[in-house]
Amino acid sequence: MVAYLSQAWCDLHRELTADLPGASGASGRVQVLVTGGPEGEVRYHATALDGRWVELALGDDPAAAVSITQTYPDSLAVSRGEVDASVLFMQGRVKVVGPMGLVMGLIPLTGSEPYRAVLRRLDAQTTY
Repeated sequence: MVAYLSQAWCDLHRELTADLPGASGASGRVQVLVTGGPEGEVRYHATALDGRWVELALGDDPAAAVSITQTYPDSLAVSRGEVDASVLFMQGRVKVVGPMGLVMGLIPLTGSEPYRAVLRRLDAQTTY
């Protein structure tokens, strides 16, 4: 079991997504800020290359093209597969700064059934 939003959780998330089908053009660096968590705010960054997460790590990435801010409850709901991140974005509950083309390019990855299956496996191995 790994703790939610820990480096071990980031590593497991990346490992579970390694074999997902790629999505050509879905590449870029994303900075994520999760606010209001039990331990305060958490920052992590992710790098996608052709639709695969090749890096997920705690901390800041000054080279990230896109910055995403969300609350802990919304982040938790996405991680558990209870809601798609694009729905939260459309509701204004996820704030995005940076080129929307990158975000739109990642939607086929994060909205796919194989990715949702990964989230279910991740959730089963995560403590909250």
